[in-house]
Amino acid sequence: MNQQNIDLSISKADTHKQLENFKVFPKHVGVWEGTWISLDADGKETQRFKGLLKKEIVDNQWVQTNTYHYADGKSITHNFVGVVAGEGTIKIESSEPPFCNYTMLAEEHDENLIIFKVREKATGVVIGVETINLIDENNCVRTTQGFTTEGKFRGGLMIVERKVG
Repeated sequence: MNQQNIDLSISKADTHKQLENFKVFPKHVGVWEGTWISLDADGKETQRFKGLLKKEIVDNQWVQTNTYHYADGKSITHNFVGVVAGEGTIKIESSEPPFCNYTMLAEEHDENLIIFKVREKATGVVIGVETINLIDENNCVRTTQGFTTEGKFRGGLMIVERKVG
């Protein structure tokens, strides 16, 4: 998809395209749980935790709640809302830090792949790229690459999830 043809303004969302008719996103609706493994720039594991994600389509918007559970008992929840930004493309936002500082764009590719780019709002610099590959209707593998604003690789995530509801 040509990046220049995508309007990144939520206020100018493409309300004619229905998210429920997209090829890949509707396959992700439901409750997913999995293990998240954080890696540093050398590929060394730095952290491991569990995630529970609830994904819905509500009034032609992508509504997602991610709750992370850590070994020490701590739990963190982040909420995201996405709107149609073009054919097979959703712009996702959050009012919560640090995500409120990012522009997030997720694009469908083929029948089972989503490529997700995270840009710093102030500069437009890509600070994260994620692939979300739906292996089958109940299993998903995600990989994330994180970058500094200077473009230096800072680490990533390996996430294996299964649909539980």
